[in-house]
Amino acid sequence: MVIEGVELRQAPPTDPDVLALTTAQQTELAATYGEDQPLVALHPDITFTVLTLDGTPVGCVGLQPVGPGLGEIKRMYVAPPARGWGLSRILLEAVEGQARATGLTRLRLETGTKQVEAIALYTNHGYLPTPPYPPFENEVASLCYAKAL
Repeated sequence: MVIEGVELRQAPPTDPDVLALTTAQQTELAATYGEDQPLVALHPDITFTVLTLDGTPVGCVGLQPVGPGLGEIKRMYVAPPARGWGLSRILLEAVEGQARATGLTRLRLETGTKQVEAIALYTNHGYLPTPPYPPFENEVASLCYAKAL
């Protein structure tokens, strides 16, 4: 999918755009789930893809290697004003391509039970429900998915 004005770039978890987008994501999740928890520090092995629209950062997704051939999608987010244009699909395809390029053969992720758009995105792209993995095994509002690449 090509959308005019969209650019992707790789960034570390310390990038100011990544920090702003992931903080906005965590704020939105806290409002959705009624929780006010501190932002969990990102693992330094995560590589982010930042999506800009006409030069403005509006989305991101992280990829963290977690084991032989296994990666985890972290902090996928598109800012509310930029939703509905297919940008999340672009991010998901980008992170899958990055995973393949680095030799990963399987991806996993966690999302929340109230994030119906995210659940639809993942299932429509071949992600299948999987048993919860740490630290989500006791989180009632968490759903885990995985996909062989």
